Amino acid sequence: MRFKTKRDPWFTVLWTALILVANLVILWPLLLDPQALTSGGLVGLIVPDVLVTALLGWLAIGISYEIKEDVLLVKGGMLRSKIRFEEITRITYHPNIWLGYRLISSRDAIEIHYRTGVLGSVVISPADQERFIEELIRRNHSIQIVDSP
Repeated sequence: MRFKTKRDPWFTVLWTALILVANLVILWPLLLDPQALTSGGLVGLIVPDVLVTALLGWLAIGISYEIKEDVLLVKGGMLRSKIRFEEITRITYHPNIWLGYRLISSRDAIEIHYRTGVLGSVVISPADQERFIEELIRRNHSIQIVDSP
């Protein structure tokens, strides 16, 4: 069962600004040195620019959460986490979205705490939070629900 991420316009603006700044930083030499417009110099700037843009776009657009038979699969670009249901200890509403491991595109997020994670939790923002949480609890009845951290 796949759950899409909730998308806030604020996050869309933030990611767009991040991509624009990354492009500006990479392409800045073209503005400073017209001699960089040689074919070799141009390729040396355009290829990294396209790769960075593609990577940041993939991270922003490729966020999804999938409940499989025995694991929760959290994906965001090349980042993937498999969390076994029995490892999940609690779910927290309204977590701090600025710190830790997070694959979100909305401020309306939840934090999944689990025993085997390097950071101990992941912050996610499924579009249908209630249904998502119900599905997790159906697979692990001992999950605690906490209103805030």
